Amino acid sequence: MEEHKGGLLLVMAHPDDESMGAGGLVLRHTRNGVVAHLICATYGEAGWMGNPPGAKAEDLPEIRARELEEAAAALALSGVELWDYPDGGVARSDQQEITQRIWEHIGKLRPRVVVGWGPDGGYGHPDHVAMGACTDAAVAAMTEGDRPALYHLAVDKPLAEFYQEAMRLTGSADGLPLQPQDKVDVLIELDADEVMMKLRAIDCHRSQLEGWRIAIRDHPHLMQQGYGREPYIAVSTRTPGLTDKGLLGEFA
Repeated sequence: MEEHKGGLLLVMAHPDDESMGAGGLVLRHTRNGVVAHLICATYGEAGWMGNPPGAKAEDLPEIRARELEEAAAALALSGVELWDYPDGGVARSDQQEITQRIWEHIGKLRPRVVVGWGPDGGYGHPDHVAMGACTDAAVAAMTEGDRPALYHLAVDKPLAEFYQEAMRLTGSADGLPLQPQDKVDVLIELDADEVMMKLRAIDCHRSQLEGWRIAIRDHPHLMQQGYGREPYIAVSTRTPGLTDKGLLGEFA
């Protein structure tokens, strides 16, 4: 399986994006012997929520780096590049530099598939939007023969409904400003065992444990609806893309 060494590359903005957004996709590959790598642009240092008890806000970068390391192990990621662009300030950073670094990493790993954020950033997060644009530009700059297939994380209507219902459990009526897509190209539906494996990775990010994520544990059907559903949009699939099972074409 050496020729598939490059497998899958995720390009995300914050620690926990990889588990919440694409944990199932990663697991589908690593459990089939396909390597997966991650680029994470920030330490997520702006995400202070008072956790874990006894910690201070200035400890958060170190805490989140450690949590990401644990989540990477839970997902069996083969490598993690954790960069130090400012959390909340990726769009104000040097976009050409970010694009160049992503391009160089793609050239080194030679993945078959790159997965990043789309222009909606899932819910409009400017860090997501900026990293998505840089990822798209980096893939487009590859020579045609080396260019991997490119996919965007997406939110469809059922997933948006899940988040609305989950937020409602804790009285967060406004929820996230999600931008659901009418049509997605690949939908990964995880079984109960896969959901629990994904949940183990999500739970590594203890500093980000929000009330709704605790509340849904008492609603297994809701947990399955949300964590068990991963929609993706195909941007370019010149090389073997993802099948409806969520795997690279040659492993379907």
